[in-house]
Amino acid sequence: RTRGQNKVKSKHQIYCLRLLGVLAITSGWSVLFNRLELGRENILMLFNVGVLLTSYITSGYQYGILASLFSVMFFNYAYTEPKGSFWITDREDFILTAFFLATTLLTSNLKVRLQKQLKLARENEQLAKELSLEQERIQFAMEKEQMRSHLLRSISHDLRTPLTGIAGASSLIEESAGKLDEESITSLAKDINEQAEWLIQLIENILNMTKIESGNLCLEKKPEAAEDVIHNAVTYVKGRLKQRTISVSIPEEVLFAEMDGKMIVQVLINLLDNSIKHTKEEGKIELKAWKEKNKIWFCVADNGTGIKKQYLDKIFEEFVTFHPRSKDTGKGIGLGLAICKAIITAHGGEIIGENNEDGGAKFSFWLWAGKEETYGNRE
Repeated sequence: RTRGQNKVKSKHQIYCLRLLGVLAITSGWSVLFNRLELGRENILMLFNVGVLLTSYITSGYQYGILASLFSVMFFNYAYTEPKGSFWITDREDFILTAFFLATTLLTSNLKVRLQKQLKLARENEQLAKELSLEQERIQFAMEKEQMRSHLLRSISHDLRTPLTGIAGASSLIEESAGKLDEESITSLAKDINEQAEWLIQLIENILNMTKIESGNLCLEKKPEAAEDVIHNAVTYVKGRLKQRTISVSIPEEVLFAEMDGKMIVQVLINLLDNSIKHTKEEGKIELKAWKEKNKIWFCVADNGTGIKKQYLDKIFEEFVTFHPRSKDTGKGIGLGLAICKAIITAHGGEIIGENNEDGGAKFSFWLWAGKEETYGNRE
């Protein structure tokens, strides 16, 4: 409380000094105006400007009123007959002085009111900004909670489906020990393996997105051959292709790109998995790589359902999913493409999603080329 009182006292002292300074300046200039015989009207205008200036550089009615009273008294004492006295004998001087006093008081009052209105307007504007920010924070918190709930529901559903399949197949093998033929056991084991691989990919995507959002995604970039990451990705998804075919097209020249190989393999797996989900079992998927200037391009294209127009601008956002024709649609929580974009962006590259002219979807991305002259060409 004492600190606040001292602050107010200090402010009033500053305003008093400003008032005295303005009055000294206007009084001095009025003497100069009088000697130059510029007329009493101009001297009154000078004092009026002084009152306005006082109201501008101070806060409160009292300083403007003091400036008005002093200006009238000084003008009356120095420039009206009889000079050197506060008496006014001339009726015109009396009316002039009275109008001057009324004018200065009115302008000072209006200026103070304007200052208060401006201050109130600034406070209202600041309050509106704070309310807007608070609303944005509340909305963000609600959206975050909604996304969290959606994520938990999706993960629960997507984990339950393959785990149920794994549990069912393994239980059947256990309960039918010695009764199933080798072909049936192999088929059940293959189903268990496919479900387990999908679970591994789901968990890998969730872990990667957690790292990305927390800023802990660390890349170990070095020149790696595009052929190697393509081979690893295709090998990983082969078990899910079923009746689909996948063709790989790469040039004879070895293409080296600056990349974290493990992360780019994850990107290609997500893109290939996306194509598998959105094509029929007899569909075709094409994976290409080529060099263009100092960039290495990768492209995954299919002849499936394509991307609906309303999703073209949102496909790389989190939790964006839509319903393709494949029965594998239920697998996926909308993180795959968002992770792809985050990883490619972290590499300094760019990823693009679009529809093919003859149907299906196409996802292309580029990475900076490595120093291929160190490695030469593939034999």
